[in-house]
Order: sequence, then structure tokens, then C-alpha cells
Amino acid sequence: MIKLTFELYPEDGRIKPYDHPYGYIFRGVIMEWLKNIKPELVHQLHEYEEIRPYSINCKIDKKIPKINFILVSYNEVLSDTLLEDLLSNEKAKLRIGEKNYFVSRVKIERLNFRTFLEQAKPVKVFSLNFVKPAYFNTSMGDYPVRLPIPNLLFGNLVNIWNDILRSEAEIDRETFINWVNAHVYVSGHKMRTVRTDIGKPKPVVGFLGNASFKVTKINKNYYKHFLIKLNREYDYEFVNEDYSNNCRWLEILCKLGEYTNVGANRTAGMGVIRYYSKFYLSEKDLLVK
Repeated sequence: MIKLTFELYPEDGRIKPYDHPYGYIFRGVIMEWLKNIKPELVHQLHEYEEIRPYSINCKIDKKIPKINFILVSYNEVLSDTLLEDLLSNEKAKLRIGEKNYFVSRVKIERLNFRTFLEQAKPVKVFSLNFVKPAYFNTSMGDYPVRLPIPNLLFGNLVNIWNDILRSEAEIDRETFINWVNAHVYVSGHKMRTVRTDIGKPKPVVGFLGNASFKVTKINKNYYKHFLIKLNREYDYEFVNEDYSNNCRWLEILCKLGEYTNVGANRTAGMGVIRYYSKFYLSEKDLLVK
């Protein structure tokens, strides 16, 4: 996984509120870029029923006329194509909307999620700041969900993880989401909904703000049925280990989401999140015989 941060300055030296570039514009910038150097890749990146192998974010500096355009690619062909072109051709400008921007600097980071797996701890209480509007499409109806419901949030992140990082470790989606339903809840939130232009006839509506999440004590009833399904006796050691391991996955997936975004239209700059751990599990949170 590669993170590219482009430091951009407007050619005319100003960025006013009315000409802020939306995230979706940067998606167009990338597609136009690829069209000129590897056109067949443009179609491959937007095949239906496939998880888009990149995410976009942009940060507009409030003090000086500068934009940081951030592209996270988890497709080797996409990463290699862009890096090769960056290294072989000095890109001086990018056309964004109606304006030209000078490319002052490009920062390249290689992200190693093996480190995330090794360093993650079992989180008990945490919060997420939804920096850019987020929403979730579901098969349960025609309307998107505009709340950080745990099973939708983590179901989305599990799908992304299994698609791009299955080789590191695969998550049993059904089992994990059943555990989330039994143990994770939103303990508080302060949110609002906003409309966002994504370059389509209709804007989309997503939620912004902060949500706090808490993991309940071990749900003995859940584990009773889970162990019956596994055809094994009630085992305190197994229950504690499984509970702790799933709490670790909560932290891993939240950290993943900081790079991939969450929900729908991640490639249009939506669903940008920031993760904050508050409390981790301790011995008193586990079962004793």
C-alpha cells in the first residue's frame, strides 16, 4: 500500500471558499492522468462489483493558499504506474477544475500493515471523528444509512481488509460481525448531516462529527451459542482469547479506515476518519473460572 501526498499551490496564488476543489475532482485528475499513460487501467479500476483499490482525501490549508491532495493506493499496478511516471517525468502542474496548481512536493510513504497487526492492542473504548461526510449503502433498502452503526461500519472495513490484505490475515466476516452485534455499541455521538457534491446530477448526504464506541463485557449467551456451533465445551481460555482478539481487530480495522476511508464514495474523498483509542482491555475484563 502506497500513500502519495501532493503539496499543491494555486497558480493565481489564492484559494477562496467558492473555488475549493471537492474530493471527487481529484478522482478525475487521477483518471485523466492514467488515461494519458495507461488508459486500459482506467476501466480496470472501476469494474462493477469490485472494491475500488484506492482512496482520496484533500486538506485545504487555512493559513496559506495550499492544498494537500492525498492518494492511497492498494493496487500494485496503479502504484507502480504513477510512481514510474512521477520519477520519469517531472510534473510541474496539475489541472484541477478551472485552475492550475503547481506541484511543490510529492511525499511517498509505503504502509506496512504487518506492523499494525503486530502492534495492535485490544481496545475497549474508542472514538471516531468523521472528518468528511460518510454514509453506507445497504441491501436492506433503497436509502443509504447516515449513522455509524457498528455492523455497517466494521462490515465495510472487513470487506476492504479481506480484499486487499487477505494475504496478511483473513477475517471470517460473518463470525466477526456477529461478535460486533453482540458486543459493540455507540455510547455517544455529536453529529450532523451535510450535502456533498460528488460530480453527479444529485449531491449525496452524509454524516459528520464524532462518535464514541464501547465494547461490552463478555456476552456469555453469545459465546454459549458460538461454542455449541463449534461443537466444543464452554472453555474460559478460548472465550477470553477470542474476545481479546476481536477487540484487537477493532483497532486494526479503525487504523485501516484512516487510510482507506469508510462507506460509499471513498474515491470521491468521502468517509475520511480519525481513530482515537481511549481504554484498552485489562485482566478484570476477562472471565475467571
